[in-house]
Amino acid sequence: MPYQIAALLAALAWALSSLVAANPVRELGGPRFARLRMIAVTLILTSVATVFGDWGSLRLVDVVLLSASGMIGLLIGDAALFTAMARVGPRRTGLVFTVNAPFAAVMSVFIFGETFTLVAVFGAVLTVVGVAIAVGFRRKVSTVRNVAIGDHAFEQVDGRLWVGLAWGTIGALGQAGGAILAKPVLDAGVDAITAAATRAVPATVGLWIFARPLDRVARSSRRDRLTWRHVGYLVISATIAMVIGMTLVLYSLGHGAVGVATILSATTPVMLLPLLWITTRRRPTAAAWVGAALTVVGAALLL
Repeated sequence: MPYQIAALLAALAWALSSLVAANPVRELGGPRFARLRMIAVTLILTSVATVFGDWGSLRLVDVVLLSASGMIGLLIGDAALFTAMARVGPRRTGLVFTVNAPFAAVMSVFIFGETFTLVAVFGAVLTVVGVAIAVGFRRKVSTVRNVAIGDHAFEQVDGRLWVGLAWGTIGALGQAGGAILAKPVLDAGVDAITAAATRAVPATVGLWIFARPLDRVARSSRRDRLTWRHVGYLVISATIAMVIGMTLVLYSLGHGAVGVATILSATTPVMLLPLLWITTRRRPTAAAWVGAALTVVGAALLL
């Protein structure tokens, strides 16, 4: 499979997963949702890696790098992104997550010496700009006494907007740093499934060790009792996002340029538009579709 296609499929998986997680993450709180989900992620990934992966291919340096990648990309990245989603919803979180792409691209230039042609640079710029436009729109809503009404639950803001956006930025930076750390291991030939499982184990342990500090810093407004419905959503979200999505993006990173793979995988917010339309039954604005078109053109130039 071409690494570009794998990155785009990973973006689609993350878009689907964010819709599955949107309501449960508000009910359970960002860090709590992240650590509960990581239990399912670790169990599934280690089982799949044992059957289809190659644990024997791991060297000590690989384990160290992947552990660091998991702690930065999953412990910090996932906990922060889910905290953002709990506060500002999946669409706005997706908007902020796009900074993951240019940060990873810049890191790859300085760390790995990657270069881009002018066409690829133009495509990368179009992709990022298109994503930003696509998810940056705000639909006009009716107001009663200056209070917006009619917003879908996915669009509601819990607390101050800038706080949620700040959490999203931290999460995106964590994801970018985690991807960079995993790149040398994947280049060395370690398969994506084994790498994903190795990242998940220390991240899960870390999320539970730092459970109280993370909950205290995140200041989740809700902490509902865990139900079997939540467990079902956790397992579905873990399977789609981490088992399928993360394995695809690690495969992409291992078979191509970090910058291109990361930028293509950052098209998740654009893929959210038709999914949100179906879910909320509210058609996105013209600006959203223009942004989506720019992203498609940019992705084509990158391909």
